[in-house]
Amino acid sequence: MKKRDDIDFIARHYRHGRFSVNDGWKRLGIDSPSRLRPIRTAAAVAVAVVMTAAAALIYHNYQPIGNDTTPEAPTCVENINTGAEIAKVIDFENTPLTQVVEQIERVYEVKVTGMPADADTYRLSLHYEGTATDLLETINEILGTDLKLEEQ
Repeated sequence: MKKRDDIDFIARHYRHGRFSVNDGWKRLGIDSPSRLRPIRTAAAVAVAVVMTAAAALIYHNYQPIGNDTTPEAPTCVENINTGAEIAKVIDFENTPLTQVVEQIERVYEVKVTGMPADADTYRLSLHYEGTATDLLETINEILGTDLKLEEQ
């Protein structure tokens, strides 16, 4: 009946709030775990926000490396100067030679001759700033073609 005596002793001397877990941690020199919970939560939220932002930046800036076979439309950006030979900025990205020549004729208002029979097999990626004559010389050097210029 020793067990019963222990229970009776505890029941007689128990006072509500007398034994506190937080007070016990304080007596041991350790801060209450519940006080650190908001700091830990804030730190976890901050880490999650930073990781999400980094993942979004990586996803947004990701550009696959490889050979993209779909041609993009060439663009003419701006006129640089005026005169008989007008210098312009023109861009081509994996564009067939036939489209390149059409764009040159439209932008520089010239006629290009000497197109090879297999012009669709040639593709060009180029950012160029200059005159039509210099552009055709550059294309001839790059692709090994013999394109010539006639003014309209």
